[in-house]
Amino acid sequence: MIKKVLFVLIISILILSISGCTDEVVEDTPANTEVTGVTTNTVIDTIPADYGGQELVPMESLPESYELLGVRELSVEYVEDKYVSVSGIIGASEGLYMYMDSIDVYVDVIEMSDSTSAEEFITEYKAGFRSLSVGEGRFTDVSFNKHSAVRILEYVTVDTNDVKRYNYIWNNGKFVFVVGGATDDYTVLGELAEATGY
Repeated sequence: MIKKVLFVLIISILILSISGCTDEVVEDTPANTEVTGVTTNTVIDTIPADYGGQELVPMESLPESYELLGVRELSVEYVEDKYVSVSGIIGASEGLYMYMDSIDVYVDVIEMSDSTSAEEFITEYKAGFRSLSVGEGRFTDVSFNKHSAVRILEYVTVDTNDVKRYNYIWNNGKFVFVVGGATDDYTVLGELAEATGY
């Protein structure tokens, strides 16, 4: 019984740390920037019609050094608060992972009503970021698993230092995928993004 309580406590702490409670965002993200949506390639693998978000969270055949900690359902309200509030959000699932026994990463799979609402979700989410004044660009187009995605750069405060944080976002049909975590190494997140297979 004590082991179960301890396990639940550890998972709760992990979820809080991944959700951003340990990283304070440095800049606001107003929705004033004009941005275009993500274009998808028609040759990407098609998601089976009977799949929901939880079936799309990578659980097996993970890249080396990644460990699945758990999968949880996310409410529509949580998705709207964390990302953007648009019509068409049906539900979401989140996979929580540990990389190299020290870095928390996640995959969020958000189910939308159709592919148009999924593309609108991404467009509105990107529009919430301001352009960076110096350094590398905020958005970088990338490609993996036969589709296009966008890598987004943010800065957060950790122990009074500004550090980079990245996430990847793309859609496959009506599903929006977001991969992020507490790392400034976008290749760590890129490997997990590829592991989705979509």
